[in-house]
Formats: sequence, C-alpha cells, structure tokens
Amino acid sequence: MPLPILYNYRHSIELSLKWLIRKAAQCALREGYTGEEDLSPDQLDKRLRTHNIRRLADCLNRYLALLDLPKVEQRIDPESWSQLNWLDSEDATGETYRYAVVGHGAGRAPARPVQLNVNFYEQVNELHKLAHLLWGGYSAYLGEYENWQIEYMEAMDTPGY
Repeated sequence: MPLPILYNYRHSIELSLKWLIRKAAQCALREGYTGEEDLSPDQLDKRLRTHNIRRLADCLNRYLALLDLPKVEQRIDPESWSQLNWLDSEDATGETYRYAVVGHGAGRAPARPVQLNVNFYEQVNELHKLAHLLWGGYSAYLGEYENWQIEYMEAMDTPGY
C-alpha cells in the first residue's frame, strides 16, 4: 500500500507545481513581462510536459522572481525546497512510484531494485505538509495576488482615478 499513496502525493505535488507555474506566468504577463522567456499558454504547455519535480520547482522559482513580490516571497521556502529535492531524488521521472519496471527497450530495469526500509508515516506526513502548502498556501497567495492585480487594473481604467 505505500507505493500508491506515495505516488498520489507525488502526482498531486507535480500538478500543483504546474498550476502554480501557469498562475505565476499569467500574473507576470498581466504586469507587463516582456523578457526573453515566452510565457504564452502554448509555450507553457510544451515546458510543462515534464514529470521532473526539480525542473518544475526551478521553473516556479523563475516565475515567482518575475513578480512584484517582496524578495523573500520570490522563491519557494527552504523547507519546501528541501522536500521537493528529496522527492525528485526518489522519483525524478514520475515512474518509480507508478510502475514496477521503468525505462524502454533494453534499458528496462526494476523501478525499485533494492528494498529499502523507510519511515513511511514520516515520509507521508512530510509530503502531506508539502502538498498542502503548495495547494493551500502558494496557490491561495498567488490567487490573492492575481485578484489584487485585476482590481488595480480595473481601478486604473476608472475615469478620475
């Protein structure tokens, strides 16, 4: 039973990162971002065709840094970053928890060739906190930031402002 549970947490974290990246990109474009990286929805779709947690976390950090936020809020917090790195080291491709065998052709190998004894409850509790922080914390924060942007832009369009 541990593997489906770990997979579901990993997958929810991956999807949360992808949603946060999209939201941060939308906010950056709303603020007038004109940098080198194309933040259009089509390019984001291509960029987000990865299951690699580390790449997604790096992308989110880049996009948070584009926003007019206090410096400390332009990056994923250190504790969450540590958990994301650990999760990436355990399952960088999104296959280890999902399949018994990974790879293609002659490169196929057992996903977990060595049995490890881990503190499952500790791992799940840490992943639960991370998933909750990404979805309930970062997404709520970016949602409020987006609302502020929209209200500000509407106020700027109001005559006499």
